[in-house]
Amino acid sequence: MRRAFALPLAIITLLSLILSACGSSTANQPAQPQVVTQIVRETQIVQVEKTVEVVVTPTPGPNPEAVISDVEAGAEITFWTFYLSPTFDKYIQDTIARFNEAYPGVKVKWEDRQATLQEEYRNSLAAGNAPDVVNIPTDWVLEFAQKDQLLNMSQALPPAVQAQYFEGLFNQVNVGGASYQVPWYQAVDGYLVNKQILEQAGLTMDDLPKTFDEQKEFCAKVKAATGIPCGLRLNTGNLLQSMAYEGNVTIMDANGRFVFDSPEAVSWLQYYVDMIKDGTTARDILLLNSSDDRIGLERFTSGQMPFYVTGPQLIRLVRESNPGLYGYLAMVPRAVGRSGKLPPVSMSIVVSKNTKYPRAAAALAAFMTNPRSMLEFSKLVQIFPSTPASYDDPFFTQPPVAIEDQVRPIARDIISRQSNILPEIPRLNEVNEIVRQAIEAAVFGGVPAEQALKDAVAQANALIGK
Repeated sequence: MRRAFALPLAIITLLSLILSACGSSTANQPAQPQVVTQIVRETQIVQVEKTVEVVVTPTPGPNPEAVISDVEAGAEITFWTFYLSPTFDKYIQDTIARFNEAYPGVKVKWEDRQATLQEEYRNSLAAGNAPDVVNIPTDWVLEFAQKDQLLNMSQALPPAVQAQYFEGLFNQVNVGGASYQVPWYQAVDGYLVNKQILEQAGLTMDDLPKTFDEQKEFCAKVKAATGIPCGLRLNTGNLLQSMAYEGNVTIMDANGRFVFDSPEAVSWLQYYVDMIKDGTTARDILLLNSSDDRIGLERFTSGQMPFYVTGPQLIRLVRESNPGLYGYLAMVPRAVGRSGKLPPVSMSIVVSKNTKYPRAAAALAAFMTNPRSMLEFSKLVQIFPSTPASYDDPFFTQPPVAIEDQVRPIARDIISRQSNILPEIPRLNEVNEIVRQAIEAAVFGGVPAEQALKDAVAQANALIGK
């Protein structure tokens, strides 16, 4: 029986020893921290606002005034202006500097020409060394365009750039349906009135003529009351223009033949024959060249005309020459001819066809005539923009103060109605000289108006082979 319990006791003894050893080892260990389990019933999110300043260096965008693409790199172009230096040196230089910002790879050499411009430009074109870009009176454009000496601006400028101008001005000189100029600054011809003479004649501002035919009657009244004649002046650079706008004369028929000997043409010429005969307009003013315009203005300034057809930009000359007259001046729209239309009175910018840099030259022409350039120029002198957007500026919308500003608020409406009603006239300069001789023969030489015009038409048609 004793053998049956021996093994279990041994096992029990062994287990006791093991447990004893384990208890001894645990007693020698440091006490462990008590872990407490917590149940999270809600989570709260705390937002912390912090302003972070980020410095960003902007990348320059395209210059909005750079409207011509693919301008020739390294282009050097010459720009001639007409009678702008020294008065407007700063404006031209500042505008060219702005152009250089838009087209940094282009260099512009600016030169101003004066009385000899037309002849110098003709000679330079003939010699093959013409300036790239030139400012000329619009009346001169046709001569050079018909000789194929100018760049076609209808092709050189994108439609969006052409649209920055009044349509009638961009297309005022067309050859073969294309424009060979961009319109620069415009003049608004009106009556510069001496109110003292009106008072002497017993007339008021309301009596000023509104139409071509009323003008003749008005001058007769002034002459009868004061002995002072009017000082009407024809456009000697384009006498057919005067004939068409004032007399509503058809210049050429559908077959390209001159027909300005019609009854309407005879009536127009007889109008001036009668006025010269009656002494109601001055003989020496009627056929003054445009370069002699200031001769007529000087006559007006000295108090020898009731009004003079000119632009408000020349009022400053009257004020300088006769300050006492300034307070008696007024500026009103001129009489409208029998055509009911108004001729453009403008300066243009053209590009010589033989330029080595046609895109750069076209870019300068468009830049000098864009809305911003035109507005800034208008603030310096009494000229008017060829760009409708320029007239949105308060400069043109605010009420006028000075006499020379009286046309400003209505200028946009006047200029928007200016358009060319003349056909493309071949050999214009030579035909114009024929017409001039006919007018002189009738007005000063006693030749009947009908005969003078009939002879002129025959000569003009022979000139063009019709």
